[in-house]
Amino acid sequence: MREQTETTEGYLMDGGCIRKNARDELLEKARTHTRECALMGHCIESGYGIVSEDDRLVMLDPEATRKVVDIVEATDTEEGIRLRVAREKQDGQMETTTVEEIS
Repeated sequence: MREQTETTEGYLMDGGCIRKNARDELLEKARTHTRECALMGHCIESGYGIVSEDDRLVMLDPEATRKVVDIVEATDTEEGIRLRVAREKQDGQMETTTVEEIS
């Protein structure tokens, strides 16, 4: 069986903010989601998702959290942080292999 891979690009948003916003407003909210919010303790603990320009939501696995935090801590972007995330299927679940900021 071949391993499945996928790459997703979009705006970073933490799980807590994803849950508290209406689904039909998520892309708009993700475009202005702040670096400061993404680095709050409870936001880091809630995990992260990527909201794509075509309004698709991809929740990232817990293993992605450290990679995401490292990038968010290093960026100068204050809001609307855009990431490219590569994932591959391992043991039946999608696991994040790489995370990078895109402009």
